[in-house]
Amino acid sequence: MISLFRKIRQKLLSQNRVTRYLLYAAGEILLVVIGILIALGVNNFNENRLADNREKQVVMALHNEFVENLTSLNFEIDRIKVMIETQEVLLSLMGSENLPTDEILDSMISNSFINMTWNPSSYVLNDLKNSGQISKLTDSHLQSLLFGWERHYENVNEFTEDDLRSSSDFLNFIKQSGSLRNADAPYLTQKGKKYSKSKFNFSNSELLKNIRFENVVDDKYVTSILLLQQYEETVGIIEEILIATAY
Repeated sequence: MISLFRKIRQKLLSQNRVTRYLLYAAGEILLVVIGILIALGVNNFNENRLADNREKQVVMALHNEFVENLTSLNFEIDRIKVMIETQEVLLSLMGSENLPTDEILDSMISNSFINMTWNPSSYVLNDLKNSGQISKLTDSHLQSLLFGWERHYENVNEFTEDDLRSSSDFLNFIKQSGSLRNADAPYLTQKGKKYSKSKFNFSNSELLKNIRFENVVDDKYVTSILLLQQYEETVGIIEEILIATAY
């Protein structure tokens, strides 16, 4: 092809057809420019296609990560609801004369200060954040959800810490004024561990006559309610992210 163009140029020059030669040269340059533009267009298309595929893979990984987070969160919500129900019964027994058996009461006490352990996976999200890729996502709504998720999860952590503090206060009160061994016995028995109650003649029913114990249970109950509200709000946010990342 190059040799053909060269022969045409030489023929035009030998015939002193300068005008035709200039037109031909311009056309040749135009063809070269068109070829370059086509090559650039193909290259850009391939790069955009690869970038689009990479983004799809990242978004799918995000989707799977938040599916797992929602599953684990729903498990924690079930646990905290059972704990709250137990706390409500325990509060209703304060100062009452009609008390359950020691075994039932000990089990209720044990189930009233469970620590919530929800710790969502964030490997994919952290990788996106650390590489600055969140702002490069083509879906602006997904960008907004992910930035909002960061702020919301910080808020959840604050409520979690307060709930852990109330659990610690509850536990310390049992250690000081009740029988922790009696409270542990039903839990460990459920886990298949042979564990006997304390040999000291003490019943945790005495705690139900103590206003300080009522305060401790009430504190744990309130922090549990507030944390549950945060968890339920979190479910809604995760579901929005799952919709935005679904393919």
